[in-house]
Amino acid sequence: MKKLVFLRHAKSSWEYNVEDYDRPLSVKGINDINKVSKKNSNFFRKFEIFLTSPANRALHTSTILTRNVFNNHRNLKVIDELYSFNYKIIMDYIFELDNNFSNVVLVGHNPAFSYAAEHLSEKKPPELKTSDWIMLEFQQNDWSKINLGSYTYESKKS
Repeated sequence: MKKLVFLRHAKSSWEYNVEDYDRPLSVKGINDINKVSKKNSNFFRKFEIFLTSPANRALHTSTILTRNVFNNHRNLKVIDELYSFNYKIIMDYIFELDNNFSNVVLVGHNPAFSYAAEHLSEKKPPELKTSDWIMLEFQQNDWSKINLGSYTYESKKS
C-alpha cells in the first residue's frame, strides 16, 4: 500500500515585485501553515519523506511544516520537477518515486496538484486551496502502478 499527500503551499504575498519563483509567504500563509502543521502533526509524523518544490513559497511552507512536526528538516528534500503547474509532469515524477518509500508528502502548486489528485483518485476530490492537503491511499505497492486511490481531504478551515 502507498500513501501520497499533496499539500498546496501556504498563501503567498503579492506585496513584492519579484518573479513567481521567488514570491514569499504572506503573514496569513505563515499563520495558516503553522496551524495546519500543529493540528495534524501526528498525521504527518507517519510520513517518511517530504518532497518540495524549490519555489520560495513552497520551500518555506515545507520548512515550517517539518520544523513543527519533527523539530528538524532531515526528511525534507527539494525537487526541481515539483515547480510545475502541469499535472502530467507531477504524475510522471510520482510514477518514478522510489518504492522504498511508502508514505510520501509532496509540497507544491496548483493547478497541477489538484489535477493530479483528480486523475489518481477513484472519485473527484475537492480543489486544493492554499495550506490544504489531500491524502490518496493506493492498494498498489509500486508507485509506477498506482491508480484510483481513495482520498482523505483536510482544509485549513476544518
